[in-house]
Amino acid sequence: MRKIGLLMGSLALLPGAGHAQASRYAPYPAAQQPSEGLSWPKGQALPIFAAPAEKLDTIVVQALSKDEQITFSALQGQVNRKQPRILLLDERSGEGRDTWPKTLKLGMAEPLPREAKWDLVKKYAGEVTGVVLYDPSKNPHFRNLAGTAAGIQRALPVTREVMADMKAAGIDLKVVEDLTGLDLPSPMELYAHMHKHYWPKCDRRVIVNAKPHDQRGGGDYHHTRDIAAATGAAVVWLDTQNDKQRDVLRTFFRDMKAGDGIALGWYSTERTGIPLATEFGIGTLPADFFVSGSVYAGTDPRITVPPVPRMPALENKVYISVFISDGDNIQYVQHAMRQAWDGSSEVRGKVPLNWTIAPGLVDIAPGMLNYYYAHATSQDCFVTGPSGMGYLMPVNTLTEPGAPIGPKLTEPARMDGYSRMTETYLQRSGLRVATIWDDMTPMQRASYEKHCRNLYGATVQNFKDVPEVAGGVQNGRLRFDKLVIPYAGSNEHMHGTMVERIREWDGKSPLFLSYQVEAWKMRPERVLALQEQLEREYPGKISLVRADHYFNLMNQAEGVPYNLCLAPETVVKAGAGDAALAMDGSPSTHWSTAEKDKRWLGFDFGAPKEVRRYVIRHAGDGGAEESRNSRAFTIQSSMDGKSWKQVHKVTGNLHNVTDIDLSPVKARYFKVTIDDAGADSTARIAEVEIFGIN
Repeated sequence: MRKIGLLMGSLALLPGAGHAQASRYAPYPAAQQPSEGLSWPKGQALPIFAAPAEKLDTIVVQALSKDEQITFSALQGQVNRKQPRILLLDERSGEGRDTWPKTLKLGMAEPLPREAKWDLVKKYAGEVTGVVLYDPSKNPHFRNLAGTAAGIQRALPVTREVMADMKAAGIDLKVVEDLTGLDLPSPMELYAHMHKHYWPKCDRRVIVNAKPHDQRGGGDYHHTRDIAAATGAAVVWLDTQNDKQRDVLRTFFRDMKAGDGIALGWYSTERTGIPLATEFGIGTLPADFFVSGSVYAGTDPRITVPPVPRMPALENKVYISVFISDGDNIQYVQHAMRQAWDGSSEVRGKVPLNWTIAPGLVDIAPGMLNYYYAHATSQDCFVTGPSGMGYLMPVNTLTEPGAPIGPKLTEPARMDGYSRMTETYLQRSGLRVATIWDDMTPMQRASYEKHCRNLYGATVQNFKDVPEVAGGVQNGRLRFDKLVIPYAGSNEHMHGTMVERIREWDGKSPLFLSYQVEAWKMRPERVLALQEQLEREYPGKISLVRADHYFNLMNQAEGVPYNLCLAPETVVKAGAGDAALAMDGSPSTHWSTAEKDKRWLGFDFGAPKEVRRYVIRHAGDGGAEESRNSRAFTIQSSMDGKSWKQVHKVTGNLHNVTDIDLSPVKARYFKVTIDDAGADSTARIAEVEIFGIN
């Protein structure tokens, strides 16, 4: 018997004693939202900010020059560090400049006109220590060095021209550091200087990759720089296609701790940058177009996970699951995904879709994550973008200059750190399926199986014909499924391979096919059209399904433990209260009762099963006895519902999640009885999962 306990910080407040209720709350926040300042516990990628002010001062990015954007994003970070009060707006946001502020009910003052922009600096000048002077004409990377130095010293990075404009507006800040006398003509020299003199003063939990010039596709002068200023992070930009510059960037990542660090921004190219951070177990949140993170990180951190519908009964047919790419990019979630999501409201609900999304949104934009969750249909399933908490590329399968094929993360300790952090964010976000770009070695898969207990399964892939990329089941529990196509851009491509696989199918057992589609080309309406085409061609033989259903159905078909509580034939009852709330797939609802001698939940699987594991997600009461509420319990099994055997008994449990591997238990009935309901005598359970085979 293996017991896995998860303790992930304090629970949010719940009502006191009472009968069954469907209260909404965040069962596993990393920390309570502070009334002021930042909350940043160990193992949390990014800090939780205080709630935004009732009315935010706003300014449009397009009203600022490049170096003014450097200054104002730093001002935003320094001010918002105490409480979010400054919102930068982007007129070019595809979803609409004010869409998210209005959606999240943020109070906004009218944006300052260009001629009044210095009024904002004047208003908050008392909250910074001064300025760090730099000259980008000597080397544009001085923008990043100045941003790093200013973040450490709670100052503003400014050029001489910006400083002169500030003085003309009546703002006279002292120079806390002058970088204009430094002779650092190359990026390598400048970042070596940063690593030696400034990096040791950073806490090394966040690194921001921001391009400080317009070479190859434009520069990055404000995106996520507010987060860098608020956290005192290093801001860097080294060409990952250049071997020597890549080695300098390695010196930064080498000092970061896997499981307690994250990169924000982007790289010269995807396959030279992501694998480099991957070497050290550091995931990346692609954020090179993400705006005002220091405001959105202060939205309500309580995540409301949508309920999960029961999966269909297993039949001898073809099951297809379609994953939409690019949700790991938090700027995509902020901009393009919002457009696709709202624009497909008439289509969503008609076809099962698996939307990749970044678990890190629970830190940097919980309000955005909650928006998608709140407006999801029963056909919308959310899964992690690659490859968990931050974009990681454990094994690269596509050769590019500077990016050879092969494993990138080879140190087990760093892999374990990333896996543990991923599990924390799976629990906090409610995500149950991961997409891996591209593949995982046996060591990496074993780490995921051991530490990512919340996963039903994960997809793997190859962009070239790499023979060793394959699906499989790790340790009899965690399934890895190889995508048929990893990045499909057309219905024709997908349909052709489906027809080929169906023709080869012997029809003796279910066939499972998974695909990932390119978000920019394969809109939901195209997936719906594909589903309709397949229904015409193979009536009654094809089912598109959600990812969580897909992995559980495949496990059921192949004798691997699956969640019996998702099966359509499983019934739950309770001594009192609404038992269905403990089996609705959402930890954001809970079953509760205060009736003495009726504090039990009973499960009928419809037929005998071999039970291998159970999971209980506990619900706290918010009081002094919270850590013990409903955490002392007895598990029993029965074949006939009359004669019961004790399977397991738990006392003195302090974990938010109780996860127990059992010696196989043959049973049709399973019962959870609360032995200690806590000080208010109310038993509460957020969710029960029972895993077994037929």
